[in-house]
Amino acid sequence: MTEESKNHPLVSVILTSYNYETFIQEAIESVFDQTYRPMELIIVDDGSTDSSAEVIQEKVTDAPIPVTTIFQKNGGQANAWNNAYKKVNGEIVCFLDSDDYWKRIKVERMVTLVLDEPDGGIYQHQLENEAGEKKQRILNSGDYFKTWLEKGRLNLAIYQGLISPCVPSSGLVFRKEVLDQVFPIPEILKTCPDAFLTRTAPVFGPIHAYSGTLGYCREHGQNAGKQETYGYHEFWIPVIMPTLNEWYRENDIPIEFYCKKRNLVKEGMRHWVMDTGQFWKYFKPYLINPFRRK
Repeated sequence: MTEESKNHPLVSVILTSYNYETFIQEAIESVFDQTYRPMELIIVDDGSTDSSAEVIQEKVTDAPIPVTTIFQKNGGQANAWNNAYKKVNGEIVCFLDSDDYWKRIKVERMVTLVLDEPDGGIYQHQLENEAGEKKQRILNSGDYFKTWLEKGRLNLAIYQGLISPCVPSSGLVFRKEVLDQVFPIPEILKTCPDAFLTRTAPVFGPIHAYSGTLGYCREHGQNAGKQETYGYHEFWIPVIMPTLNEWYRENDIPIEFYCKKRNLVKEGMRHWVMDTGQFWKYFKPYLINPFRRK
């Protein structure tokens, strides 16, 4: 590897799309407009029935960076990600949903973060919706795998914040050597493959966060998260959770996700006072002097 490639590694951008003819042009433009080079773009149209394919073909003509296009029958987002990943040449990989877009400095800033923190399992930055609302109030960072391993079994009904540490895929960046340990993604995940990725990649390194906003996500009626078919009870619990547990079993890692809502208040209070270190702050004075008055 040359000194130049060490300081300016090739970045691969995976952009998958299904029936987003209205948005995909701006998504592609936001990749082409990046201040960073070298880059490559891999676009997968997942069997769109609108004019997305025509928009893509027209937009990538005379592209300023190498572009690979794949037009396939509809197979779901995990399938599209897997097919795109086979074409990746870069050492750093970014994902962009076709209804989202980036600031021009996104890749440049995130490459700097990767080079400064080369041990990361996941790198993330803040995303905002079009109303200026942040996807996460505070971006998470740290060794989440270590915490998961200490607990062993994690109740989705209680530890939602602990097991959902990342923004959506358009704000995520990975080292290819980490993704090689996780891909291919199980194709039962017709949507939300990032839910699988963000709960497996931390096994291979901590989460590092860039606190600023580097991208924008649109919220509209077609978002997968807003469709009942892919809701928490319809998709997360019966599909994503068992898929994660199977991956951990196959890799001999003693972590299990489950969902149990009985005694939710009691268990939630126990987590709050014991796991978050609040016990002594609020109850120690009364243990020392149970008759203490305020």
